[in-house]
Amino acid sequence: MRSPSQSIQNGRRVDEINMTPMIDVVFLLIIFFLVSSHLARQENRHAVDLPSAQSSIESDPNAAPINLTMDSSHQLWLGATQVNLDEMITRLSQTKSIVETPVRLRVDQSVAYRFVEPVLHRINRIGIRDLSIATLPSSNRSGASR
Repeated sequence: MRSPSQSIQNGRRVDEINMTPMIDVVFLLIIFFLVSSHLARQENRHAVDLPSAQSSIESDPNAAPINLTMDSSHQLWLGATQVNLDEMITRLSQTKSIVETPVRLRVDQSVAYRFVEPVLHRINRIGIRDLSIATLPSSNRSGASR
């Protein structure tokens, strides 16, 4: 009895490879990466004009930080959702490993520090120690928003 993956042509046995499962897996991977890249872009979709800095430390590309944005009108955005200060603290507090959770604060350069300071104090009070403030290198300052 022949296995389904073999056939006989011109007296020789020829193995056939069924490509359907491999094509299914490739399509599933394509869909996964399209959806995940779309969600990653949504996290930073609220554009702000970041301040420039002469020195900085590159962030870890493997870390998945929580993005907190303050725009020029002093509105807070947690990911792609607009929140007030109390909602932000409540949501950050619900994070499982609060101490190790990296938070990236993106603040528009036109926002005065007096509006940023309460956010920093509240984040510190709930125990988040891995906080970074997003900036642009001073040499790349061309007026582009990120």
